[in-house]
Amino acid sequence: MATKRQSVADTLADVTTRRPVLEPVLRVFEPLLSAGDALAGKLAESVRDAGLRLPELQWDRAQQGVSLLAGVSPAGASGPMRQAAEELLPLLTTIEAVAPHAEALRAFFLRPVEAPAEAPVASNDTRDALAEAVVAGRSIESIAGDGGVEPEVLAFVTGFVLSPVLHAMVANALPEDGEAPWDRDGAWQQGYCPVCGAFPTIAWLDKPMLDEKNAYLAGGGGKKHLHCSQCAAGWKFLRGACPSCGKEASGTMEMLRETEASRGERLDWCTKCNSYCPTVDLREREAVPNLDALALGMMHLDMVAARKKLRPLRPSFWNMY
Repeated sequence: MATKRQSVADTLADVTTRRPVLEPVLRVFEPLLSAGDALAGKLAESVRDAGLRLPELQWDRAQQGVSLLAGVSPAGASGPMRQAAEELLPLLTTIEAVAPHAEALRAFFLRPVEAPAEAPVASNDTRDALAEAVVAGRSIESIAGDGGVEPEVLAFVTGFVLSPVLHAMVANALPEDGEAPWDRDGAWQQGYCPVCGAFPTIAWLDKPMLDEKNAYLAGGGGKKHLHCSQCAAGWKFLRGACPSCGKEASGTMEMLRETEASRGERLDWCTKCNSYCPTVDLREREAVPNLDALALGMMHLDMVAARKKLRPLRPSFWNMY
C-alpha cells in the first residue's frame, strides 16, 4: 500500500496539535504554502511552453559539483512567474512587512509579458533577470532599486513566486518511476541542491521499502535524503557527513531532539562548522508530511539552535533569530 502523503494543511494541523504556541505563525503562512504547493502542478504546462527545461545531467559536471542550473539563464521565466504572482501576491501583501510595497510589487510582477521575438535574443524582462540572479546567488539590489522595492522585501516575495516555477521544472524532468538522474550511480555527492545549488531546508530518513516481488523482503530504510525548498528537488546524502563543510569523521554529526515523543523530528548539527539542518525520520511516522510545511513547523528547534549559536544551512524567514 502506498504511503499516505499529507497536505500542507494536514502537516501544519498536526504541528499545532502538538505545539499550539506556534499556531499564530503557522496560520499566517498556511495559505501561502498551500497555494505555492498547488501552483507547481498548475504551472507544468506553461513552464514547458516557455521553454524552461532542466539540462541533461552530465556525469563529469555532477562529479565536480556543478548544479544543473549553474550558468543557465532562465529566459522565459517571466510568464510563469507572473502566473504565480497573480495567485500569491494577494496573500503576500496581507503580511505587515510586505503590505506597504503592494503597489510596487504588483507593478513589477504583474505587468504584461512581451511576446518572444522570432529570432533568439537575450531577454530584457527584469523578472527573468531576477530569476537568474536568485538561482545564481547574486545580489538583486539593482533590480529592486529599479522596481522601487526594498531588496529584502523583493527577495522574500521572490522566494514564494519563483519556487513553484522551479518546482514545475523539476517535476517535469523526473521520471514517473525510478531514481532522479542525480541519484543514479552516486552522480551527485554534494550537500547543496543538484538542480539550483541552494542548501537544503530539511532532511529526511526514508521508510523501509517492500520488495514488490516478495512481500517478506524489505529494505531497512533510514537512508538520508536532503530537500531543497527553492526547487523541491530531493537527493541522497551520507548520514554521517555534514552537508555544509563535507566533514565525515566519527562524531562529526550530532542530534538535537525533544525529550518527549518527537515524531522523528530533530536537528542534525555539525560539531566542526556548527551548521544544522532540521531532519525527520519517516520510520517514526505513519504519513509523509509536506516537507516545506514541516520545516516551518520545527521552528521551535531553530530557536534552540540559535541559543546554541548554531547556524541554519539555509537561512529562512523563520530561522533568523
